[in-house]
Amino acid sequence: MLGPVQIRDGDRTVPLGGVRHGATLAYLLLHSNEMVSISRLMAAVWPARVPPTGRQMLYNAIFRLRRILSAGGGGEELLRDGPGYVLRVPDSRLDLRQFQALEARGRGELAAGLWSEASDTFRDALGLWRGPALEDLVEHGYAWPESTALDNARTSALEGRIEADIALGRYRDVIGDLEGLVRAEPLREQACGWLMQALYHCGRQADALSLYRRTRGALVDQLGIEPSPQLRALESAVLNHDLERALPSPVLNGCYERY
Repeated sequence: MLGPVQIRDGDRTVPLGGVRHGATLAYLLLHSNEMVSISRLMAAVWPARVPPTGRQMLYNAIFRLRRILSAGGGGEELLRDGPGYVLRVPDSRLDLRQFQALEARGRGELAAGLWSEASDTFRDALGLWRGPALEDLVEHGYAWPESTALDNARTSALEGRIEADIALGRYRDVIGDLEGLVRAEPLREQACGWLMQALYHCGRQADALSLYRRTRGALVDQLGIEPSPQLRALESAVLNHDLERALPSPVLNGCYERY
């Protein structure tokens, strides 16, 4: 799920039989261990318009998926349940559930100030990803809200790892990731603040101040607002060479949720 939709049998990728089969499997996996009605499943597989033969095509996909899963012997079961289907999958067999468990553990470690443990846990969670969520389906025009939510969760885990690494003083390790986040979301003040800290502590005060000016310009031009007081205080600290190495993350709390 964390990349192209795949069923793996050891080192072998099992052919699914086409994009509709992959979409059927993916939607059932997104809602694994819960009943998904046939009408809801068809609307997900054919988001624009369900064809007249859609129900039969869905039954054919279900039949093929059942054969694939039963041949794997990993404990998965695709069962009819009232008005729909339920795909029972052990959490250990689904990368999505593994990621969610690691991400939740990392959040707990972050809240407890266990920076090294949190960094390692988030790194393990991010290591499960092979590309954007449901990448092959997105390329075929599928735009499920669940896909967006998964990609947001990946970004959240990356931010958790960055926060832990900054607390550990690993500034050089986070600059590349932060530059990517700032490029993707130039109005996100938290990423800007973290990157300013990292640049400053790597001896790049001018770059940190330039980043602040760009962010301020984007906020004023696009939203008509000034940077938050926290980000302005950070700019002043950088300007005056008065930024402590272990700047606590709460300094920037709330900066990125004002709009």
